[in-house]
Amino acid sequence: MIDQFAIFTAQGQLLFQYASLKKRFSEQLCNKFIHELISRPPAINESKFATVSVDSHTFIFRETKATRLFYVASYASAPSLTLNHEAEQVVDMSLQLWDSLGLDSALRAARKEPKGSITLEAVQEELFKFEKYFTVKYESMVEKELSTKSIRDSSPAAQQLKKPTNKKATTGGTQKTRRWNSNGMLDDSNVNADQLDFSPIPDDISTAPAEVTNVNQSDFGSRTEDGQFLIKEIDNMLSQAKKDSTRQPSSAGAPAGVLGFLRKKWLGNKTIDEGDLHAILEKFKKHLIGKNVAPAAADYLTSRVSEQLVGLKTASWTSVEQTARDALEQALISILTPGVSVDLLHEIQKKVGNKVDAKCDPYVFSIVGVNGVGKSTNLSKLAFWLLQNKFKVLIVACDTFRSGAVEQLRVHVENLAQLTDDNHVRGSKNKRGKSGNDAVELFEAGYGGSDLVTKIAKQAIKYAREQQFDVVLMDTAGRRHNDATLMSPLKSFADQAKPDKIIMVGEALVGTDSVQQAKNFNQAFGKDRNLDFFIISKCDTVGEMLGTMVNMVYATGIPILFIGVGQTYTDLRTLSVTWAVNSLLS
Repeated sequence: MIDQFAIFTAQGQLLFQYASLKKRFSEQLCNKFIHELISRPPAINESKFATVSVDSHTFIFRETKATRLFYVASYASAPSLTLNHEAEQVVDMSLQLWDSLGLDSALRAARKEPKGSITLEAVQEELFKFEKYFTVKYESMVEKELSTKSIRDSSPAAQQLKKPTNKKATTGGTQKTRRWNSNGMLDDSNVNADQLDFSPIPDDISTAPAEVTNVNQSDFGSRTEDGQFLIKEIDNMLSQAKKDSTRQPSSAGAPAGVLGFLRKKWLGNKTIDEGDLHAILEKFKKHLIGKNVAPAAADYLTSRVSEQLVGLKTASWTSVEQTARDALEQALISILTPGVSVDLLHEIQKKVGNKVDAKCDPYVFSIVGVNGVGKSTNLSKLAFWLLQNKFKVLIVACDTFRSGAVEQLRVHVENLAQLTDDNHVRGSKNKRGKSGNDAVELFEAGYGGSDLVTKIAKQAIKYAREQQFDVVLMDTAGRRHNDATLMSPLKSFADQAKPDKIIMVGEALVGTDSVQQAKNFNQAFGKDRNLDFFIISKCDTVGEMLGTMVNMVYATGIPILFIGVGQTYTDLRTLSVTWAVNSLLS
């Protein structure tokens, strides 16, 4: 395990420090490293990490060229392959996290002069967020490594290595002769097939699916001092496609010598006209469409850039293309930044926090979307998050059309019950005779038509009020957005159930059709009711092609609440607008 980690500027200004195992951070050790680095610079090699040894301490570090920062991890021993690997992981993780939070831009704005010191007060909030995320990610990394080591040490193969082996194999009495039946086929009716089955045998044939065993709560989020469990913001998790070359000097694209200097200077202080922007904006539009941004949304974004820049002068040392790129970045940020509060925990606590009235109304969510986008899965992720915040959750099976929909929710409820209560027995009923336990329960009434859906919804809310549930999560049937017959029942459902929030689940894979999907669902509830939030699922499958996010928000103005990044209950993240914009423009 590393001893400490630090980030500091080329001038020696310390920006971030971390000491593991609650040790005291040693600035003296940092000073020794800096002295050694200045007096004996490390040799340049093919690795992106450099190593320095001082007084029985090993330092693994990386220097970034854009803002001249040093990311340094150290441990107290001679160089070790295992510790080197861990230190490199820590440095790499911190670099990606730093990039995803946009701290380089914040530092440049906080510098008093180009090579001067940084006013830390100006970036205090960003550094605090970095510290919080770094701590969670590093502790999760250590926990995962310890868990892997424990599993490896206790594996059958490892145990077998510890056992003494006999050089001479014994076969006495166990070998059987082959027998052939009258048809000339091998008769193996007396063979015990279990002897040939080396797969692990579950304790119960209906054991929980992978979600239960794969839940990593530290990856999901962290608990604040007042007890709230906050889902982590998406940071560097999906940014692996970023090229390391963005942090390393590139000779291929750099202006050379005096020619480059003059070219950059000539491109600065220029009054921009439409002719300057036409080719640049066409290139940007093609780039955005290649990232799954709908042509209509791409046209809107580039037209905003044109309206903003025509007639303005570029800054010194700044080309027209860079100026346009910066304006496009701001336009994307403006679209994706929520215009309303997304602090659901506060809203739920405000409505259900006062339990003086035993008949307090629950906070009701309705989850809608087209077929196959992951409504039930993301509803269950929401439920897991709410359970972490000590809310009692009632999950309602309002998908009365799709065969197996109720059974699917029942499996999710059983999984969630096991995660909240180690003693829960799968398939057992709670004290009210329902699937689940006291914290999470399934409300179901079978299958039927649209009339049954509204009936179930009203009964479930009444039941939740009587049984003092805090939150009701209503699953609904998937429906084609361009089928008026299927979409029309949504209005009566919303009128009858009166959910506090209607959330549409859209998938990142859908591409440009997401514009029409979002519009149709947003208009399906009538002129007095709209969608409240989006959850964008399957973001882990598209890399940096995140255009669906832009399309759906552009089409409706509805903000993104969470994004789905996997199949387990902890694979839910809040959206980092900076991360999304950087991915779209990369």
